[in-house]
Amino acid sequence: MTIRRKILIATASIPMMLASALLYAAQPINVSYNAAAGSSWHQGAERFRDLVDEYSEGDYVVRLHPNAALAGGSDRVELEMTQSGAIQFLIKSTTWMTGLDSRYQVLGLPWLFPDHETANAVMDGPAGDELLNDLERHDLVGLAWGVNGFRQVTNSKRPITEPADFEGLSVRVPGIELYLAIFETLGASPTTMNFAEVFTGLQTGAVDGQENPLSLIWSSRFYDAQDHVTIWNYSYDALSFVGSLPFWNSLSEGDQEMFTKAAQEAMSYQREVVAQEDIDLIDELKDAGMTVTTLSDEQLTVFQDVLKPVYGEYKQSLGEEFVELFESGVASNTK
Repeated sequence: MTIRRKILIATASIPMMLASALLYAAQPINVSYNAAAGSSWHQGAERFRDLVDEYSEGDYVVRLHPNAALAGGSDRVELEMTQSGAIQFLIKSTTWMTGLDSRYQVLGLPWLFPDHETANAVMDGPAGDELLNDLERHDLVGLAWGVNGFRQVTNSKRPITEPADFEGLSVRVPGIELYLAIFETLGASPTTMNFAEVFTGLQTGAVDGQENPLSLIWSSRFYDAQDHVTIWNYSYDALSFVGSLPFWNSLSEGDQEMFTKAAQEAMSYQREVVAQEDIDLIDELKDAGMTVTTLSDEQLTVFQDVLKPVYGEYKQSLGEEFVELFESGVASNTK
């Protein structure tokens, strides 16, 4: 065979090779979350990315988008993009899921969960399934539960040891009725804003304080704008790992099982990260210059008594039977 003929044959095969490469190119998948790189959310997303790469043998490439970058930092837009299919997977605090279903407020009821182990068991049982299974009517698929953590409160004014310490404090809270009611009852002035705006609000003095789990207080560097943190575990915040229903319906049953397995394992790992951070970050925040105040059982009882009417009101509005599903889960899983 002449050299010229060899070149012609080789050249003719190039389009076929390119077509084959395109046919088997990995499909890009977007995972969005409105927390910083380095946060527990990000670490969970990294684990999901690695597991999908392993389980799909490279058929999918997962792209991570911290700080809700695809949605311009907007929690609302991020959720809407997932519902439409522009974002395939979303890790979202359940405080924001209340915009879809007000029953998600049940997780924030004051001191509903005593510890991480109990909360995990309840969320992985019938109570948590009740919330996940209802997401399809909102064009979402619930795959797994992670944890944002037990919510603590920070401020730039003073240590908080009793309800009177909240008097006159402006505190940023998520934009849901339960948190507004809690802080109004305590005598604070609650205000809402996008999470992406919170650091600037604290830094400029637009608000005196905010409340979030330690992992987000740390990863968002709130210690640079706040002097005091109170450890009181007053409210629990789960993370929901959800998929876009339009994207989900395009998948084979095998791929659906693969993504579900990866999501559940990734969130199990993420929960471990947060549980350890709740231990380690107290000293880290002290080293960063914050005054850390951990409330005693006696001090907590005073707060619990003040907030009992709020708990009762929301148990009625959310549905007694529904709330009791969580309460009975707590009772059966508490050591």
